[in-house]
Amino acid sequence: MLWSARPDGSTDYFNAHVLAYVGRSHKELVGWGWRDIVHPEDWERCLARWTAAFKRGLPYEVEYRLRRYDRKYLWHLGAAMPYREGGRIVRWFGSSTEIENQKHAERLLEKARATLSAVLRARSSSQTARGAEHERFRVFMDNLPGVAWIKDSRLCYVWASSSYERIFGKPLESVQGRDDFALWPAEVAEHFRRNDERALGVNGAVKNVAQTLLPDGSTVRWMAVRFPLADETGALGVAGIAFEITERSPDDAMDDSQLARLSGRELQVLHLQVEGYTSAEIGERLGLSPKSVDTYRSRLMTKLGIETLPALVKFALRRGITGQR
Repeated sequence: MLWSARPDGSTDYFNAHVLAYVGRSHKELVGWGWRDIVHPEDWERCLARWTAAFKRGLPYEVEYRLRRYDRKYLWHLGAAMPYREGGRIVRWFGSSTEIENQKHAERLLEKARATLSAVLRARSSSQTARGAEHERFRVFMDNLPGVAWIKDSRLCYVWASSSYERIFGKPLESVQGRDDFALWPAEVAEHFRRNDERALGVNGAVKNVAQTLLPDGSTVRWMAVRFPLADETGALGVAGIAFEITERSPDDAMDDSQLARLSGRELQVLHLQVEGYTSAEIGERLGLSPKSVDTYRSRLMTKLGIETLPALVKFALRRGITGQR
């Protein structure tokens, strides 16, 4: 979602993605009208960061909750950079990116880390208490909406949650005692190894986002945290927890099937329509008459089972469809 602002910080432009996402008109948002869609608890912090940025001419970045068209507040990352002419700021260009899944993953990561910490603390307590904590740990990890693992000082797996086998299709017995290079493609294994070494190097937690291929051929993104973990001898290995942050919904399979029905020309029209181009502008870009563009749009909406343009935009945003200029 893109926007721009004048040197005094007042906004003067929002693209079609913003208008569809928040369900507001351009007139309602320009100037300082966007205040109404920022969560009340985040407004003062958001405004303070923005004011400091445009007064000092520094890059702007802030996390805040934005109200969607359905009145639900979701976390976003806002960022902006100044554009200068002759050393003077003449405009600001900014973006807003939804990070709700990442924030949710961070909360889950903290919960999982707290559970792991409880297990480590139990090492110094009685055998009975340690057994209770390990059972708590096992139940938590078996129901974790993600994966967890522990590696020894050689960075070979000594333990993995049952979800590791369920999600990646790698039996636990085939994982234990092996390193990432024996289990994953070289580029993925190298990515994992670099982050393991970073965690050991800083002797603390390291967060990163990784992408892996699942047995069904789909690609998913993960937010992971790794941290040093000593074994019974005191040698440092690495433990990790990861949660999926791929933005998918239960309707995705249906969406994929619907999109497969569209012709190449219909997909082109859809891309440009979502970017906010008029029928005349789309026709000029694709060498079609405005009437032909309307026919293509009507046909693709019928194939997708969508009745209104706002619904078409929401469908496209959910699928991550953007125009190809």
